[in-house]
Amino acid sequence: MPELRLRASGLLTPTSAGPRVTVSLDLVQLRRDASGRVLGSVRVDGPAADAAAKHVALLLTEATARIGGALDGLQSAVATIHEWRADADLPVSGRSDLLARVETAAGPVVLGTAGPGAPLELVSAVAGQDLAVLAHPPAAEPPAGWRDRPLILRPAPAAVLVAGAAFSLSSRKGRRSAAQLAGRRVLPALTIRDLPAVPAGYDRDDLGDPAEASTLVDAGRICPPGRWRDGVPPGRAVWDHDAAACGPPPVVRLELDGADAVAPPNAIELQWCVEGLQRYHGDGTIRVHCVARPMDRPEESFVVVLHGKPIHLLRHARGLTGPRTAVYGDSDVTTRSLVLASAAELEGAGHAVVTVNS
Repeated sequence: MPELRLRASGLLTPTSAGPRVTVSLDLVQLRRDASGRVLGSVRVDGPAADAAAKHVALLLTEATARIGGALDGLQSAVATIHEWRADADLPVSGRSDLLARVETAAGPVVLGTAGPGAPLELVSAVAGQDLAVLAHPPAAEPPAGWRDRPLILRPAPAAVLVAGAAFSLSSRKGRRSAAQLAGRRVLPALTIRDLPAVPAGYDRDDLGDPAEASTLVDAGRICPPGRWRDGVPPGRAVWDHDAAACGPPPVVRLELDGADAVAPPNAIELQWCVEGLQRYHGDGTIRVHCVARPMDRPEESFVVVLHGKPIHLLRHARGLTGPRTAVYGDSDVTTRSLVLASAAELEGAGHAVVTVNS
C-alpha cells in the first residue's frame, strides 16, 4: 500500500482589485525499508492535491474576511495543510497552520495558530481572540506604578519563552548542560515537552525510530537529553524529497504545562509580539517587544521590551491561567497564559531587563 504525503501551501496578498491567492502543491509517495526508514520518494498526482488546494484557498479568503474586518492593515496571510495518507483515498491524519501579518501602530504583528482537524477552525482560533488592543495606537507612556505589578504573558509572548527554553536545552552546549543537570529542579512546577512531527497513527519517524513525546523539563526538573541520530533529535526525522535525505523538522512542536494560577486583577498583560526584530540572540537571551495593557484599564496599551534568558525568566513563573492555545510562528507551541513576577522583581533578581519602548 503506497504511503503518500501531501503539502499544500498558499499565500494571500490584498490588492486594489481584491485578494490575490497563490497556491503550491507537493504530493510525494514514500518508499521505506523493513526497519521503517524512508529510502526514497517520487512526486505523484492525485485528486487529494486538488481538494487540498481548494481548502487552502478557502482558509486564506476566510481569514482575510474575518481578520481584515477586525483590524486594518492586513498585509498577508499564509496557510499550509499537511496530510499523511495510507493510500490515495484515505486520509490518515493532518495538521494545518495559519499566519496573518498585520501592520499596527505598534509595529507589524503576526497572528498565527496551528492544529489538527478542519482547517477553517484555525480562522476562528485567531479571529476569536481579543484583538482590540491592536486596533488603537499605543500610549507613549505606561501607567504609573506598572513596574510593581505582576506580568501575564498571553500565549503569543509565552510561546517565545517556551521556544527559547527548548532551544537552550536542545543545542549542542545545552544538551551537555542538561546531561549534567539531569534530575535537578531549576524551575517551578512547569513541564516542557517536545512533540513528534508525525501525526497520531504513525509510531515511527522517517528514520524508523520511535516517534514519541520527549520531555525536556518535568515539573521543573531537567530531563536527560535523548541521543541524536544523524544530527536529528530522537524520533524527529522528516524526509525531504528535494534533498533526498532526512533532517530535523522545519518547525519544532512544543507544549507547556504547569500548575494553575489566578490572574491578578492588577496585572500587566503582554498580549502580542511585535515582529521584524531579532528575538533570539547568540548569548542565549531573548529580546521580545510586546503590546501590553493593564488588566484593569484594557483600553490603555503600551509597548514593553522584555530581555533575558528564557530559563531565568521562567524561574519567576507563578503558574498558568486561561485556555490552552496553539501559537504558530518560528515554532508550534501550545501553551496557556503565563503568570510572572513583576518587572521590578525580575530586574531585582538580575534575571531580566524590562523597559518601555516609547
